[in-house]
Amino acid sequence: MISPLSRSAMALKPNQLRDARRFAVQLVYQVEAAQQPFLSDSLFSAFFQQNEVLSELHDFVRLLTTLVVERRESIDQLIEKHALNWKLTRIARVDLAILRICTAELLTRTEVSKDVIINEGVELGKQFGSTASGGFINGVLDSLARSVTTDVRDSGTGQFAPKG
Repeated sequence: MISPLSRSAMALKPNQLRDARRFAVQLVYQVEAAQQPFLSDSLFSAFFQQNEVLSELHDFVRLLTTLVVERRESIDQLIEKHALNWKLTRIARVDLAILRICTAELLTRTEVSKDVIINEGVELGKQFGSTASGGFINGVLDSLARSVTTDVRDSGTGQFAPKG
């Protein structure tokens, strides 16, 4: 079963997906910084307008951001488990936003190579984070991706669960 996020991604070219991920990271970061309790249509509309997000990217950005916000607790548990010796509170906010976006994709976009998603996360880390962000994000996502099996990746049930 193909997830709605995957269906949305299929309509985009690789460079558009890269842009959409970048906007999703920015929005997740913004929502976290403002301690938004929920996402609203007006929040998305304002973000899209302020950042001049192309209309063809809206669906993917909206779905990915919503997925991260709705499943933040389970995503954060996986990140903390694989960020060895790091508490979430110690991880830079932008790195955490990138890790959340990529973790959501790793768990739901089963048709995409894990390496592609990890590489996108590393590139986002280099773009938005510190000089150490790329390596840190790579290490966490690589560990997380190795622990996730296809039977645990989202099969349309909406459930995340780590392997053994």
